[in-house]
Amino acid sequence: MKAWIYPLWVIIDVLILLAAVSLWITAPEFTTLNTGLTVFAMALGFLLLILRFEEIKLFVRTRYFERILFHGINVILVFSIIGLVNYLGNRNFREFDLTWEKRNSLTDQTQKVLEMVKEPLKMTVFAKREEWAHMLNLLKLYEAANRKISIEAVDTDLRPDLVKANGITQNGTVILTYQGKDSPFPIIDELSVTNALLKILSSEKVILYFVTGHQELSCAEASAEGISVLCERLRAQNYELRELDLTKAVRVPADATAVFVLGPVSGFLKAETELLKDYITAGGSFFLALAPAFKAELYDGLTDLVMPYGLALGKDIVIDRTSTVQGAEATIPIIGNYEVHHPITEGFKPRTIFPLSSSVRVLEGKDTAQILAATSAFPGSWAETNLKGVTEGKAKFDEKEDTKGPVGLLGVAEGTGVSTTRIVLLGSSSFLINANHSQSGNTNLFLNAVSWLVNDEGIISLNRPGLEEYPVILSAQHLQLIFVVSILVVPIAFFGTAIFVYRRRRLL
Repeated sequence: MKAWIYPLWVIIDVLILLAAVSLWITAPEFTTLNTGLTVFAMALGFLLLILRFEEIKLFVRTRYFERILFHGINVILVFSIIGLVNYLGNRNFREFDLTWEKRNSLTDQTQKVLEMVKEPLKMTVFAKREEWAHMLNLLKLYEAANRKISIEAVDTDLRPDLVKANGITQNGTVILTYQGKDSPFPIIDELSVTNALLKILSSEKVILYFVTGHQELSCAEASAEGISVLCERLRAQNYELRELDLTKAVRVPADATAVFVLGPVSGFLKAETELLKDYITAGGSFFLALAPAFKAELYDGLTDLVMPYGLALGKDIVIDRTSTVQGAEATIPIIGNYEVHHPITEGFKPRTIFPLSSSVRVLEGKDTAQILAATSAFPGSWAETNLKGVTEGKAKFDEKEDTKGPVGLLGVAEGTGVSTTRIVLLGSSSFLINANHSQSGNTNLFLNAVSWLVNDEGIISLNRPGLEEYPVILSAQHLQLIFVVSILVVPIAFFGTAIFVYRRRRLL
């Protein structure tokens, strides 16, 4: 065999061995490929050892081999130290978020949910390898926050057997495994992951009943006037949604965690309100959202249900002139400040909109009730009782009939003594519709209210502070200066320096 073949053999063997080691580190899921490369490299080395055994034995005794061994050991030690540092860094993942708004950190609410993970929890990602990066970057934040969480990624192209065995139908699905239970979900953002955690951590079933039969807002309606967006978000938090026709029931179902009456158009029969009254008196939770009653008597039976708990709905419509500054109608109050001493709105900052809202107030002597969102002070806002004047565009404050701002828009109340009753009263049913959930915090505020209503100890909402904008206004002179400096001055300076250095070296 020609002499040059053996050095080439050694080089090829070393390269294959290095490739195998790299694959074991970066892609351990390719078990068959990695094992094959490793065995092949070892086989090549063993075969070379047999063919050149005598020459190798003599070479080992030379001083040249001693130097190679010495430097080789040093290289191995350096790589071992680097590998150990990387291993410890991977096992003790830390990340520092230097952004002003902490956009790359988990919210405080998610941190609270992670504190509920008391036993080992595994997150298995099923996605194509090229799509792993953004998913794993998010999940590693959860792993870093709680040492009991571990992550595994499965390449759907490489392991179709696991995809089929786990019933995966959507790329980007994550399976949570906790206490022997599996819960799959599509990973989208932090909220989707945290909601999935709540789902698998929850031991109690939350069932929400939506009263029907009075043209209420419907979860089945996906148009701008429906509430399908909110219903999907509720389902994502592992809440079960059911319909309730009070005309066909003898009582509110015993498994009802809360009952919702959202924007009815027609009035309730006395028998229906009696069923709701019995449910609330027995400690049930109740969410009531009504539009301004242009027919004053329409909601009397419903509003009477919440009055014993200290809340009252005005027969009026809220006018907020400060909203016109932000480009909205005066009948669409835009709220940015909330009650800070209540779980629903504590730390809540996004703006919310309350289109066509009636006033919500706390009755005197009822310290169990509280207003969480209110308009600006008078003369910026007031509660207009002349509903006909509003429809004709002639709203004007009347000292005798109208109520000065700030005007309440959202109120809550709790039962006293042994009662576990919780009440949410919202003066705007339009607050809930799909049309008002893309550019406002309405969704989060609603989810907060529901979580408090059902006494959910998990997440309230994921508040993300808005990015502060610092616009840079450039004049025509500024643009010309930028053009001259970047396109002319800098290149000429570099070329001039290069020519100067070249000429100087030629003269030396």
